Amino acid sequence: RGGETKKVEFKETFGLDVKSQKAEKYIEESALKTIVAFMNTDGGELLIGVTDDGQINGVNAEVKKLHKKSADRFLLHFKNRLKDRIGQGFYPLVEYDLIEVEEAHVLHIHAKKSDQECYLDNMHYYVRAGPSTDKLEGPKLVDYIKNRSAN
Repeated sequence: RGGETKKVEFKETFGLDVKSQKAEKYIEESALKTIVAFMNTDGGELLIGVTDDGQINGVNAEVKKLHKKSADRFLLHFKNRLKDRIGQGFYPLVEYDLIEVEEAHVLHIHAKKSDQECYLDNMHYYVRAGPSTDKLEGPKLVDYIKNRSAN
């Protein structure tokens, strides 16, 4: 209800392009970047099935269209993306489940802060800065990790 913040992010879908009604990897990647950023910063909550302006559409259409109407298949797909793109060593830091909100199913993801650096695809480092996700590279990345280790 309070909108997006450093610790709360909304995504309309996990992988479904609502305009073309097709699966799109870049949409999945956006959610995964946010999860990585939460783990590299202070943790946070990702709600998939909620638009940027807070409208709750749920993931029902995505489950129906891409996962043969099976919530279990949808959750398995999400878990496999976590495993493949972030790494199963981070499983204990990511809790997720489908919750019912206003008669819609929303994928609620709680990512805890990690003690070690977390990368997307073992190479891309993201952090939260206010209500956005930023990629760090080069000297900014080195400085951030040094400061993070000192705290």
